[in-house]
Amino acid sequence: MELAKTLSVQTGARLHFGLLDTVAPFGGLGVMIDQPRTEICFGPAEEFSPDPAIADRARPIVRRWADLVGSDGLPELAIEAPKVAPAHSGYGSGTQQSLAIAEGLCNYFGRSFSTEQLARVVAARGKRSAVGIHGYFRGGLIFEASARHPDRLNEIQERIAMPETWRVVLFRPVAAAAAVSGERERKQFAQLRDPGNRQRDRLRTLINDQLLPAARAADFSAFSDAVQRYNRLAGMLFADVQGGPYNGPVVSELIERLDASGAVGIGQSSWGPGVFAWCIDQKHADALAETMAAGDLHVQITRVRNEGRRICRPINARCP
Repeated sequence: MELAKTLSVQTGARLHFGLLDTVAPFGGLGVMIDQPRTEICFGPAEEFSPDPAIADRARPIVRRWADLVGSDGLPELAIEAPKVAPAHSGYGSGTQQSLAIAEGLCNYFGRSFSTEQLARVVAARGKRSAVGIHGYFRGGLIFEASARHPDRLNEIQERIAMPETWRVVLFRPVAAAAAVSGERERKQFAQLRDPGNRQRDRLRTLINDQLLPAARAADFSAFSDAVQRYNRLAGMLFADVQGGPYNGPVVSELIERLDASGAVGIGQSSWGPGVFAWCIDQKHADALAETMAAGDLHVQITRVRNEGRRICRPINARCP
């Protein structure tokens, strides 16, 4: 029987351009994009019934939520996931799903928590980067500052709405290295050395003197150039565990192919294997996607999402 849905939370995906450091509070820069989308729906049920596609993620979130509101058991609720971004691809899908589940619960049952509680306690996200959390709520380009307290969420240093006409083309190799997440990710961070103040200063200077001013001015050429250089430089923080500025030979070769094709604003999002390239308009995005079309790649054209998530109620009129 189809779920009698009464509430929907819809959000986009997150591209991460790179961290500023290999140790807390990390800091970093990224942007929200409109695709691939995540949609989480909520409706009545005789018992707690999560969609199998997100059940392993949803159950602990709902348990933490129940503990916070003083409930003895899990709520009588069905949760469906009609759309979810590919996992472990650099799109921040875990954070977007977790926040959508956590905030959807609050809205469904009329409860309210601070952003800090919702993100850190209920959703259990933001241990390293807060770009996807701030992007979930506000959209746009997010530059996160270092937290003033180690147990607090990194704050927004600056948020910039990007031009609606610009496009981002996403490339995801069909065959790539094993995903970096969970225990493997923790072990890799433990192996990283301190990059030193000189490297940190180079990254901050590139952000403050070139990347952010170009974004504010909507200067596509300067922005795409700065993004590509920042992404490579930030990737070198992880060279000891990923073999260079990019994670493995498949991603490295893909970026070389993009560069040879004339693409600009090229980079690896987070640990990859998702790779992106920026285009000044839809025409250039279509041309790049056609040039790179191959059986070994998933290719998708998207744009910056300058708004935060959408919460829709009633659901029979779906969010656009």
